[in-house]
Amino acid sequence: MKQYIPKVKFNLPTVKEEVQWLTYFITPNTSGLDWSNIVYKTHPKLKQKLTGIKNKKKIYNVCFDYAKDFIKNNKKELEKKQKEYQKAWNKINDKYLTILSNHLETEWPKNKIIKAYISINPICPRFLDSWSFHVRYDKKEHLIPTCFHEILHFIYFKKWQEVFPKTNIKNFEAPHLIWKLSEIIDPIILNNNPQIKKMLKRKTEGYDEFKKIEINNKPINTLYTKMYKNHLKNKTLFDNFLKDIWQFTKENKNNI
Repeated sequence: MKQYIPKVKFNLPTVKEEVQWLTYFITPNTSGLDWSNIVYKTHPKLKQKLTGIKNKKKIYNVCFDYAKDFIKNNKKELEKKQKEYQKAWNKINDKYLTILSNHLETEWPKNKIIKAYISINPICPRFLDSWSFHVRYDKKEHLIPTCFHEILHFIYFKKWQEVFPKTNIKNFEAPHLIWKLSEIIDPIILNNNPQIKKMLKRKTEGYDEFKKIEINNKPINTLYTKMYKNHLKNKTLFDNFLKDIWQFTKENKNNI
């Protein structure tokens, strides 16, 4: 019986949705990561409008007015990107999602639709509850790498729950250790799995903050990459690979 393969549907967020995440990424949050400079690099006029403003409600109101005007002034461009992105992704949807299902040794949930929102926000969050994520409207070259990265998260965490069924799903989000591991291992899989590498055609990057971490004077990415390559070489079950990297992560949690 042929397995079910979800489709990715590209949409445009509402103004309120855009504002929610713009305000989140320009203000301190529980992840411990500062995203404001990335947002302001894309939207320098927003930074000017927010200069000196500390009140959260005022920050939200400024972001709302800015996003509303920006979306209105770029409506045709955003709608054009929606069609372009959908057409480009449709060509590889089934192939990529089949590779992920086979590699992680788990089936996609039936009747799922993955939603990709073409956003003015340069940060691309993902949402496990709705199986949705954001992609940048202004960087078409980021389309495939972003989709690959975020879609891998969805099936990775599905697999995680199968291997570790007692996991609290809150731990899939920042700043928890399980979240950190997911963000470290995601680009390693994309950059080293032979089938995915052929499709991606360019190296995908992870968080700079994690690249700086060392264990016993060795970069953490080097250590995890070695473990993943050994998994590929020895053709071990993905279940066992997850158990091994999680054990290693827990043993070194004070450094990660």
